[in-house]
Amino acid sequence: EKQKIEKAGLEMKNLTSEMNAETEKYLSEENDSDIVRRTQGMSQMAFLVYQFTRGEGDLKTTQDLFTQAELFAEEANRLYKEVRQFSYQVPGGAQKKELLENLDKVPTYVQQLQFTVRNPTVGKAATFTKVDNVIQGTKNLMNVVSKVVTTSLVCASKFNLEFRGSSSWSGSASAYRGDPDECGYGDATGCMPPRGGGTSSSDPNI
Repeated sequence: EKQKIEKAGLEMKNLTSEMNAETEKYLSEENDSDIVRRTQGMSQMAFLVYQFTRGEGDLKTTQDLFTQAELFAEEANRLYKEVRQFSYQVPGGAQKKELLENLDKVPTYVQQLQFTVRNPTVGKAATFTKVDNVIQGTKNLMNVVSKVVTTSLVCASKFNLEFRGSSSWSGSASAYRGDPDECGYGDATGCMPPRGGGTSSSDPNI
């Protein structure tokens, strides 16, 4: 099971590397885009999840992971809305069809990840399974986001469209740090979730 999680983490690292290369190329051409900067922030968040699978980085506990995944899903939802607005500018054709096909998958993956994060668990095995599912869900969402942004950049270049977005990306991809007494990844098979059965919270004050 640990090898499975590490494999998913490595796949996510590769996705973030590809996405960073695409977005850096766009920004290096003296373009500016809130959508691209949001994507870069999401890539940083996904990289933190990869580091977690290796027992490294700022995500120290399972609670940190779950909260980071929920923040990642929220960013993906914002990105979806911005790219949806952008898609109205794209002329009909193969590129627009591909863009919309991938874009329409984003809400489903967002909901799946949020459901997984918010699903309470009790016991060691259930917690480890949840860690696995959250990492897989984050990877799946990052994969479709990567396709959406890549196709959007192709459309922006081909049709000379603005790909800016309507709201600013804060630039923050800092990790959530929870209770230091909670278990880290290395102890994921030997820890109990927080009291009350829940392993995450959607409370905006957290």
